[in-house]
Amino acid sequence: MFRNISLGQYIPVDSFLHQLDPRSKVLATLFFILAIFTASFSLELALVYLVAFILLILSRMHIIEFWPTFKPFLIIILITVIFQLLFIPGRHLFQFYLISISYEGLTVAVSFTLRFVLLLFIVRLLTATTTPIAMMDGVEQMLKPLRKLGLAVHELVMIMTISLRLIPLFIEEAQRIRNAQLCRGADFLEGSLSQRLQLLFAWLLPLLRVSMQRAQDLSQAMEARAYQGGEGRTRLQILQLKAQDYLYFLSMIAFFIVIQV
Repeated sequence: MFRNISLGQYIPVDSFLHQLDPRSKVLATLFFILAIFTASFSLELALVYLVAFILLILSRMHIIEFWPTFKPFLIIILITVIFQLLFIPGRHLFQFYLISISYEGLTVAVSFTLRFVLLLFIVRLLTATTTPIAMMDGVEQMLKPLRKLGLAVHELVMIMTISLRLIPLFIEEAQRIRNAQLCRGADFLEGSLSQRLQLLFAWLLPLLRVSMQRAQDLSQAMEARAYQGGEGRTRLQILQLKAQDYLYFLSMIAFFIVIQV
């Protein structure tokens, strides 16, 4: 159930994208996402796919490694496409009794699917080529000017970092509890609705207890190390933008401008 979830998992590969500063990758990803939603169908969208293919080559990863990211969203994509095909009016392309599919509905469905796949791809590419710690350090540096407005940037980024680091542990713990209940004869797919709800609560309650225990242990560990926020803290690695970072970021800006023109 949870084995194929790859949210936030870093893939260590020696590639051009892995060596970039996280700030340049985050900003470039934002402009790429803007290009996805503003590109017209279908020539400009094909150009976006071409750039995505180039990014895949620069990451030195295989497209099959992105499949676990796409798989959980297949049902959402399918349901959305069916609604768009059936309920968007326009020129009739196919009709069978009460089922009518229009040319405009087909165009919107294909366009939505292609854009959504691109969105999942670029977000997964960012998390696969950037470690969670580097990602949060970059975000903190980008949000640093907001400190003048009284925003606790370091504390906010710390919460995000802890959340990303605990996701794999949470998934592993959920799978362990589920396997333990399956060994005791629990069946999550059969039985009445009330029986399945009881099994679900029997699975969620220990998972909630373990999560709260992990949070308490982490809180005690931070207090024992005298953690008091970001004031006076130093960094093991100092982020520095290099020529390749400016090249990558400016190239993505230029690509976005080309899409707009």
